Amino acid sequence: MISHLHGILRKKNDEEMSLEVEVNGVWYEVFLPMFVWRAFEDAELDGEIELDTFYYAAERQPIPKLIGFKRPVEREFFARFIEVPDVGATRALKALVFSVSTIACWIEEGDVASLRRLPGIGGRTAETIVARLRGKVTPFALLRDEGFAEMPTAAAALTSEQVRRDAVAGMVGLGFSQREASTLVEEITRGQALGSVEEVIRAVFQRMQKG
Repeated sequence: MISHLHGILRKKNDEEMSLEVEVNGVWYEVFLPMFVWRAFEDAELDGEIELDTFYYAAERQPIPKLIGFKRPVEREFFARFIEVPDVGATRALKALVFSVSTIACWIEEGDVASLRRLPGIGGRTAETIVARLRGKVTPFALLRDEGFAEMPTAAAALTSEQVRRDAVAGMVGLGFSQREASTLVEEITRGQALGSVEEVIRAVFQRMQKG
C-alpha cells in the first residue's frame, strides 16, 4: 500500500482537484479533498512536494485511487470520517471543504447546522456523523492546521452544480424524463443554497404533493 509520496509536482488538475507527482520516473495521480487542495494552492510546478496518502479501492470502483493529505493526522481523520454510514471516500472527497480542526470542532459541539454546510451532507447524515464521532475526534479539533472555516466561492458554485446534476440523475433513475427532472430541480433550487441531493429530491416530492 502506498502511504507516502515524496517527489516532483508535475501537473495540477483543477477540475478533478488532483495533483500528478513524479517519483523516480513514475507519475502518480493523487486526488485531494478541497481543504488539502486549498493548502497546496501556491505549490509550484516542478517543485518538490510531499503527501501522506490513503489508498482507496472499492467493489463499485474498479480503479483504485490515491487520496492525498498534508499531514498524517488528516489522513487519520479521513479514515474515521468515511466509516460513518452513507459517507464513504467518494462523498468525503467532495464534502471536506473546511479544515479538519473546523469540522472536528463542529462534531464535538454537536453543531449539525454547520455540518450541513459540507457539500452533499444532508441533515440526517450530519446527525449520524455527530452520533458516531462525537467524543472521538477531540484531538483533531486541536490540530494546528490552516483553519479554513469559510467555503471558497468557486467551490460553492461547483458544489451547487454537482448537486443539481446528481439530483436530476437520481430522478431520471426514478422514471422521470431528463427534461421533466431538469425542470423540477431548477424550479426547486433557483436562488437557494443547495445542501444534499436527498434534500433536493425531498423538496421536489413535497412540491408535487402540494400540486
